[in-house]
Amino acid sequence: MDDTGIDRDSRQIHTSQPLNKRLWHPSPLVHQIVLVTTVSEEGVENVAPKSLISMLSFDPPILVIGCNHHHNTAKNIIATREFVVNIPHRRHVEKVWRSSELPHPRRVSDMGLTAIPGVNVKAPRIKECPAHLECTLDSTKTWGDEMALFGEIVSFTMLEELGHGWEEWYRQLGPFLFLEDKLYGVVKAQRVES
Repeated sequence: MDDTGIDRDSRQIHTSQPLNKRLWHPSPLVHQIVLVTTVSEEGVENVAPKSLISMLSFDPPILVIGCNHHHNTAKNIIATREFVVNIPHRRHVEKVWRSSELPHPRRVSDMGLTAIPGVNVKAPRIKECPAHLECTLDSTKTWGDEMALFGEIVSFTMLEELGHGWEEWYRQLGPFLFLEDKLYGVVKAQRVES
């Protein structure tokens, strides 16, 4: 490999790519799409699709969400220190995908979905979502307009009727993924390596 990153001894040529993820086509990193519900200090509900999310720790159960700190989601989480990560099913992909076009603040009902009370937080859960992770804010980290919001999961609820066995569970959870701007993918199959 020479100093340009090109391996001249093989038939594969690797070229430098921009560092801004918005310019990656295709993106080698994909992210599950979730709906984050929050409430403002005044009690105004907001829901937003988010894809920069990942678990960071098993015990304690810590996750991180990436968000622009000017967004209602970040403002509400910082003010109330609570939020819910709702896992939408792929049958709702069109509603979720179009939800970013709705005016702010967005209520769950604006998406044609149903808000139900949280178990341990004031932010609502979404009835139609098969799973919900209620979180309290642990800490934040900011880079310019972007920030990471670290949340500890304080309640995990899931539909009882998810069936039996991992194949049925994942089929009924129906996750879908953000690939890049205006492009998403749907998880339709799983397998166990033996």
